[in-house]
Amino acid sequence: MLEKTIEQEIIKFYIREDPYGFLSNFCRALQTNYSEEEYFYKTNEHWYQSHKAKELKMKNWIQKAPTAYAAMMAGRNLKPEEIIDDWNNKKIEVMKEGLFLKFKQNNELKSALLKTGYALLIEDSPTDMFWGGKLKGSKNMLGKLLMEVREELRKNLEEEIKKAITFTN
Repeated sequence: MLEKTIEQEIIKFYIREDPYGFLSNFCRALQTNYSEEEYFYKTNEHWYQSHKAKELKMKNWIQKAPTAYAAMMAGRNLKPEEIIDDWNNKKIEVMKEGLFLKFKQNNELKSALLKTGYALLIEDSPTDMFWGGKLKGSKNMLGKLLMEVREELRKNLEEEIKKAITFTN
């Protein structure tokens, strides 16, 4: 007897204006860290790149950069001595925290992320071997983190529903 396998849906994203562009770090979505409420970030790229900077002046410039591209370039052009200590071991957690804030604080985006269901999310970057997932051997860390955030948001929503049902009974 032949077993039928169910293929997992694959969603690729890269360009902000594409149908799944809301998954991109360049998508405009105001976010803040609750402990740093004076800091608002226009995109998750602003969030990520500003957290890389050691000096407050540079961190603030990146945070207020006119575009996500400008924030990205500023962060990429930091000299090693301008980058926070142990950045390579912190960057995944910084990215995940930013993604969580982006989707938790923007209901429309949260809903859109949850509507991707259980699809495999792949950042379709033509150059990025770490965050992207298009190139052979690339890690797709952005896609993986988005799927983790989606699962956390799904669990939070389920808990809220359970509490509401318990409260009304």
